[in-house]
Amino acid sequence: MKSILIIEDDRKIAIALTIRLKSAGYEAIAAYDALTGLNAAVKNPPDLVLLDISLPVGNGFTLFERIQTLLPAPTPILFITASKQAGFRQKANELGAAGYFEKPYEVEELLVAIQNVLNPPDH
Repeated sequence: MKSILIIEDDRKIAIALTIRLKSAGYEAIAAYDALTGLNAAVKNPPDLVLLDISLPVGNGFTLFERIQTLLPAPTPILFITASKQAGFRQKANELGAAGYFEKPYEVEELLVAIQNVLNPPDH
């Protein structure tokens, strides 16, 4: 079973995502701040990370780089953010993010993106 780490400070969103991902057949774990998220990623490297950009104790872009540095293998990361700040999507692309979703997003679109990252369709 593929594992997904959700690093999201809005507990309602994190819990809703956890429930939705579990019902879709994934193992899902939530962390509510950057430090807890980093510790969770290092302790049990996930197959995918859903990462908020604005977090207590750090920001998503810095955390992205720390996760990629500390984990033994490159880990796909999808950003989810409420920020409409210009440049965030470009920064995510420059870092090599697997995707970028602005809140509110369509959960079905997010699930398709997750599916495509974890199980890429054959060409």
